[in-house]
Amino acid sequence: MTTEESTTPSQTPVETSDTPLATRPRQRNAELIEFLSVLVRFQCRLLGADTGAIYLVQSASRTGGIAASVSGTASTLDEPLSKRITAIAERAVQDNGRPIAEPIEITGPGALYGNEPTHLALAVPLRAEGNVEGAAVVLAPRATRDPDEALAKLGLTTSRFEAHLWRRSALQEAEQKVILRETLVLLDRAQQGTDAKAMSSLMADELRRRFACTRVSIGMIKADRIRVVAVSGSDDLDKHAPAVEALEAVMEETSLQDAEVIYPAPDAIENDPAQRRVISEHARLSEAFGPSSIVSIPLRIEGDLVGVIVLERDQNDPFPAASLPLVRLIAEFVGPAVYTRRLADRRAPQVLRDDFRDLGAAIVGPRHTAKKLVALTLIVILALAAGVPIPSRIAAPMELHAETSRAIVPPFAGYLAKAHVRPGDRVAAGDLLVEMATDQLSLSLAEVNANLDTLRTRRDDALAKGRRSDARAIQAEIDEASVSVQLIERSLAESQIRAPIDGTVSIGDLERLEGAPVDATKILLEIVGDTTIAVIEVPEADADRMKQGQTGWITTRGQAGRRIPVTVARINPVAQLREGRSVYLVEASIDRESPQLRPGMTGSARLRAGWSTTLWELARPVVDVVRLRLWW
Repeated sequence: MTTEESTTPSQTPVETSDTPLATRPRQRNAELIEFLSVLVRFQCRLLGADTGAIYLVQSASRTGGIAASVSGTASTLDEPLSKRITAIAERAVQDNGRPIAEPIEITGPGALYGNEPTHLALAVPLRAEGNVEGAAVVLAPRATRDPDEALAKLGLTTSRFEAHLWRRSALQEAEQKVILRETLVLLDRAQQGTDAKAMSSLMADELRRRFACTRVSIGMIKADRIRVVAVSGSDDLDKHAPAVEALEAVMEETSLQDAEVIYPAPDAIENDPAQRRVISEHARLSEAFGPSSIVSIPLRIEGDLVGVIVLERDQNDPFPAASLPLVRLIAEFVGPAVYTRRLADRRAPQVLRDDFRDLGAAIVGPRHTAKKLVALTLIVILALAAGVPIPSRIAAPMELHAETSRAIVPPFAGYLAKAHVRPGDRVAAGDLLVEMATDQLSLSLAEVNANLDTLRTRRDDALAKGRRSDARAIQAEIDEASVSVQLIERSLAESQIRAPIDGTVSIGDLERLEGAPVDATKILLEIVGDTTIAVIEVPEADADRMKQGQTGWITTRGQAGRRIPVTVARINPVAQLREGRSVYLVEASIDRESPQLRPGMTGSARLRAGWSTTLWELARPVVDVVRLRLWW
């Protein structure tokens, strides 16, 4: 039971299938106001009051405010008193549903300010499933002896509100069953038609009667255009009649937008650009054959648009928002039902016979000889392209990298004393590369050693005087200082950076950095080995054609006419994004090393991938795209 169900009355007349479905929400709203009016009058009589009101909070389906009221012999409150009662009700709702009893002064038109209170305002919340939905406010006489007893009586009467909601919840569930039954009855009656046209006419007549429409029209797609197939109340259609042409224009407008169109558009749709629709043809139909209120709903089967249904009502009696879901539900059944009947009415053998006859005449007929020779030549070329095998290749860009490389970083944050190598120099493992400044480290070491000697003297003195606890504390400081000495000595030992491998210095011109501060986050040098490998960027579409041990060749930009044989040694299993393309990096060993091959060179690679045909090589990208788009 939700707050939206509060729009239903406690006493609902039996609704038969002949009752127009679009009028039922309006009946519920009127019956709700009637129920609340009866409830507030009963509360006033119970407490001996002549003024009261029921306030409902705002929700997604209603606006907040006083829903029903009584004031003496009138059925509405004046504006000042209405505002005061609304404020009391809002406080009762905001105070977590706490009842309120407070004196209130109601003055006449000529009364002076400062008079004594004339009434006692009693406010009790309206609850439904533990939620506060509003408040009942009664202005009892000031002479009420026991306000607490009056609040208790008022609270008991508000329980009728929740009982009313529960009753409507049960009635709504029953009504949903009635709606489903009516939909099935509608389809059952429409199935009595002998063909698609008769079926559509029966559906149009039933929809017009059940939704109190002035006219219902059904149109279906024929040869990429929508044609009216049925209009309620009309057995014979004149395809050239102005009304039929106007209806087809409305249906075309709806089909082009492939969305439901309501005319005139409600304020909620007009204020939302995402839901706004083109309604020029709808407006023209309403002006020419109305004025009328129009709802156009596309008919679909498996998501494809097959037709449009147009429902028209009098302009003064538009379609309520609550009736549109039922119209949509029925449209979901109307489209497949009519479309299926149309397929059953077709003469499939005759259609197939005519199509094959036209095709045979175009192939063997005496006309268009030159075109047929061109077509025959294309067929021969196509057959050769599809039957003659050719070697299949995987083409991809490549770049040469060093197989082994080492980045040299400072062992600690300090100052660069001297660099012994420059880019391009050959080095062997153990050669001195860089020296770090050690002056500050030496001073730190001397300072720590002096502090260590002092600590040792203090420790010995404490032991001599029998202060063992002090000696242990000093010993801990000695151990800490000893570790500092070891760390400084280790940094001094690492101040001379040596080459870890044999190779060539690739980057690191450090002459301009001598005497400058450096830290471990900055690479000083890079040493690359003598062996070179090719890193090939294989596109993701060719990843499944790659395997370890695959052979091929590479060509660099500097030596475009030279083929260098390579063998795939390693395939990176994770794709990477390079210049907006998803590629797999493949490392290939070079079978014949050459001094001209240097890291950083770029070019192209061709890898053998078995045998294929010219047609398949040309069609593979298109086939892959089609497979990807049509996959589900």
